[in-house]
Amino acid sequence: MQAVIFCGGYGSRLGSLTKYIPKPLLKIKKKIFLDYIIDNIKRFGVTKILLLSHYKYKKLIKYLNYKKNGISIKVIVEKKKLGTAGSLLNAKKYLGQNFFLINGDTFFNINLLDLYYQFHKSKKKNKCIMMSMRKKRGNRYSNFDIKNGVVIKAKNNNIINAGYYYVSKRILKYIKKKHYSLENEVFPILQNRKLILGKLYNLGSNKFVDIGVPKDFYNAHKIISDSIDRKTVFLDRDGVINKDYGYVHTVKKFHWLPKIIETIKFFNDNNFYVFVISNQSGIGRGMYSEKTVFKLHNWINSKLKNFGAHIDDFFIAPYFKGSKKYGSLFHKNKRKPNCGMINEVKKKWKVDLKKSFIIGDQESDLELARRLGVKGFLIKDNDLLNIRRQIL
Repeated sequence: MQAVIFCGGYGSRLGSLTKYIPKPLLKIKKKIFLDYIIDNIKRFGVTKILLLSHYKYKKLIKYLNYKKNGISIKVIVEKKKLGTAGSLLNAKKYLGQNFFLINGDTFFNINLLDLYYQFHKSKKKNKCIMMSMRKKRGNRYSNFDIKNGVVIKAKNNNIINAGYYYVSKRILKYIKKKHYSLENEVFPILQNRKLILGKLYNLGSNKFVDIGVPKDFYNAHKIISDSIDRKTVFLDRDGVINKDYGYVHTVKKFHWLPKIIETIKFFNDNNFYVFVISNQSGIGRGMYSEKTVFKLHNWINSKLKNFGAHIDDFFIAPYFKGSKKYGSLFHKNKRKPNCGMINEVKKKWKVDLKKSFIIGDQESDLELARRLGVKGFLIKDNDLLNIRRQIL
């Protein structure tokens, strides 16, 4: 999965704020704005990032031309300012067949895989872009409308382009010259040919930040601070996500339970972290390895992606009392109803336990919820639709 981020603008509307630094490297709450974007999109399986840069590009190279947590980040430099479409053409040889495209001055924490899903499920031929949209009116923005999932121009509407896209490389054939604006010169062509798809995302659980002008830049400090510690759903695996045949560790033995995929996507769409916390004593018993379980979990996410869903992370407790390798007190503390796996989550992710929930199929899941002081649900007592309704 590849993401391309526009980082080349002068940021002239921000005045002295961008005199010595490109706009995406400005700090919000002592953290670089671009890091908020990258930390958010890597949740969705993005492993390659291109930063399209011109203004103060050496600062971007110095700060971001490295590999971070398994993500490859490369800066593509424009020696002359090319415009958004021109910068995309300039990066042609590095682009995948499809990729996410993001404005480097915009943070929008939607479920990014929903754009991927909406794009691929559409039967529209030769489509080029899936555009995220939100309600907003103002002179700074171009207004649009959506008709049967296709983006059309609208003079009096209050729907704007939110700056997050899923794009086909086919778009390059509509860029006629190097110095070209994507929104002003390419989008009108694609609109006339009905090649831009759109999805409207309402705010609420979604946070939208555009730091393009001073007022919005200073407002961003409050909005983003409210977006860091997320609501969280902890899911048991066997008996919640898949049928529990006992020690499930292969794709062949894995069978999805009804409504679980749409439930995971429901939580993704409503801005919850989704983590799996699973007791896996089969590892301690020597029946299969951790590597085997990791392989299965990667497969689970690869299948969820096709439905616009994902699990943010998987945590396992391989404890078994008689195991030399996994029988220690350390591993015992990870096994539910003990809190070791939750402690691992808290070290790795910023979660708000006060707004967290556990869904399981065993009393140990409810006991863990009680120890944490969070709400717990048993699949046996509730259907998923009812649980979703209560949590939301």
